[in-house]
Amino acid sequence: MTRLRAADLEAVLLFLEEAQTIDGPAPFTTELLDLLTETVGCTFATFTEVDHRSRVVHRVVLCSADPWNGEEDDNAAWWESPRTVALSRHRLSDGAKPVIVLSDFFSRAQRTSVDFNPNFQEGVSDEIQIDLDPTRTWFAGLNVASDRDFGDRERLLLHRLRPHLIGLYRSAELRRRLGAATDAFDPDATERLTRRECEVMLWVADGLSNAEIANVLVVERCTVRKHLENIYEKLGVRSRTGALAKVRAAAFLPTST
Repeated sequence: MTRLRAADLEAVLLFLEEAQTIDGPAPFTTELLDLLTETVGCTFATFTEVDHRSRVVHRVVLCSADPWNGEEDDNAAWWESPRTVALSRHRLSDGAKPVIVLSDFFSRAQRTSVDFNPNFQEGVSDEIQIDLDPTRTWFAGLNVASDRDFGDRERLLLHRLRPHLIGLYRSAELRRRLGAATDAFDPDATERLTRRECEVMLWVADGLSNAEIANVLVVERCTVRKHLENIYEKLGVRSRTGALAKVRAAAFLPTST
């Protein structure tokens, strides 16, 4: 049975600690993806937001070693390659899994053929692709790639990381919502909330429990409780329901989520 080494677990914790410092509209930076490639032991790591049906790339974040320019939405050869077509069909199927390992689907001969797998032009023969947004299947994804086949260690490591990676993506989504709502803040109701307290309220609006919020933010439950206590005091309410009503009245949150 494969187990992660202590060094792997330490690397994962370091990656998650660094990830919590990200404050932009994307969940990953180039520097963070560089750290992920070191943690996993792969060649490239890429974050994308892609409308596969329309062949439109909305957002790309690359590690520093990745030569991709993010323009596959204009590259018919890439979209129509056997590799891309087969993976697209799988993603849209009822039995699609949230993690795809290329070596589980295609033979090495296929993966090392540029005609079948255009990514082999960059020496990539195996990839692990992770769906980060269950609400929009395979819209947001993290892809790690290597010139060798991934083994049990890499698969287990990314399996353990996936819930946290999803949390990082959702946090970025909330930051986008927070940024979009900034102009609508009612100073009397929400100006006194810190960015972290606003983020906690957005998670509350999404229906997450204290334990779930703590897991996403990688903090203790008592830290979430303290944030909520501060929010209640600042908003002059005594409960989640009261806090949600106050910030929704300030047009900070949508009336339904």
